[in-house]
Amino acid sequence: MRAAAVLICVMVACGGCSRVADGLATPPPERVGLYPELHAIGGKLPGGTLLTGSQIREISELPRLEPGQAVDAMFRSTTDATVCAAGYSLAEIASYEKHEAARIELYVEESEVARLHTVGNAVVTFSDDATARQQFQRFNGLMARCDATTSATHTQRDPSSWKLSITSADTADEVAWTRSVVDSSWTCYMAARQRANFVASSMFCTHGSDNKAGNVLDRLTLKLSGAR
Repeated sequence: MRAAAVLICVMVACGGCSRVADGLATPPPERVGLYPELHAIGGKLPGGTLLTGSQIREISELPRLEPGQAVDAMFRSTTDATVCAAGYSLAEIASYEKHEAARIELYVEESEVARLHTVGNAVVTFSDDATARQQFQRFNGLMARCDATTSATHTQRDPSSWKLSITSADTADEVAWTRSVVDSSWTCYMAARQRANFVASSMFCTHGSDNKAGNVLDRLTLKLSGAR
């Protein structure tokens, strides 16, 4: 299962984030610079674009996380009948009308009987920053209409119903939301942030209210700014 969550960031030509809704606030990065554009090579983003497994474990404070799904594409988790499909996971094909490339990496922690955590980060790139901005504004508009919406995936793999709560969809460069499974404690916190010609996003799924999606996204955008 996948995720949802979190923050509001004020960007001045580049920027860091120092306020997170429903999560712990994190200070802005010490180094602030313009974000370089990201472009695919042979249809794929360069290796190492996203956070490493060790970075994900450190940020989430979950040392037992193991590599899960990793794809050079956006997710298509739902069917066309799904209302607010863009909010199901951190980089759904329903989110944007067009994109250049994408990379999603998930990490999971499981017991013998259940999934305990899913933590993910993703980058979706576009031809240029103007297209990225236009597509993200479209996504922002879609999500703004999905607050308190209950939906379902309509797939055999995941027949569950879930409810969306939009934490923020009122800023030019960030959307944050929560997806909670109906009649379950499983909750996914997610956030997406537009920079240059790409959208970076994060997901933190857990049984409860522990929300570190904002922490993951802060570290990812810091890395993508060139400050490793």
